[in-house]
Amino acid sequence: MAAMTTAVPALYPSRAAAGAQLGRHVYQRVRPPLLVLGVTPTGVEIAANVAKAMSCPFDVIVASHVRVEGTGIVGAMAEDADAVLDPEFQPGFGVIDALNQGMENARRAIKSERLLFRGPRPLRAVTAMTVVVVDGQLTTAWKTLAAASAAEEAGAAGVLIAAPVSTQLVHDLMVAKRVDFVCPSVLADPAGHPHPFGDPGDPSAERLRSIVVAREAA
Repeated sequence: MAAMTTAVPALYPSRAAAGAQLGRHVYQRVRPPLLVLGVTPTGVEIAANVAKAMSCPFDVIVASHVRVEGTGIVGAMAEDADAVLDPEFQPGFGVIDALNQGMENARRAIKSERLLFRGPRPLRAVTAMTVVVVDGQLTTAWKTLAAASAAEEAGAAGVLIAAPVSTQLVHDLMVAKRVDFVCPSVLADPAGHPHPFGDPGDPSAERLRSIVVAREAA
């Protein structure tokens, strides 16, 4: 007889519940005026509920990983800001072209995603605001760091990164970079949790919900 497998329970019953709980944690760490930015696509639904819990405005910020063929993810870009690259990635002369191509691919992805999630509308003004950058489960920090950098370049008074779940590696990186970071659930497994939220795990369905939530923020 084959051994029965037990499904690993979700950490949060839903993304909405994760956002509400995260909002309570973040509220203790920030001062108004506030703006919550959800990183597309995985942070949008959670960020909307963080903003609801804190009774503050919400918007989406579009980010994309920078990938180099044969190496994988080496950083990320957000909106029209400069790339944030992993300092451990030291491209040799022969990799520069591949890196430039990776950044160009990220720029094209951001342009396309921006039309889907915000249409022609620009990102809400962040000048003099405390910006809370929100994503879902963080197994890599680069998209949130790129979003935080973009907010800083746009004039934010301060930036905090928040996620309901992250790995210990990401947590340690945030600490090393002295990033203001809020995360209630930090996991030892570098792969993260297989099913952190109780919602259906279909990425296509999550993406569609995120686009709807983002368009409602207009």
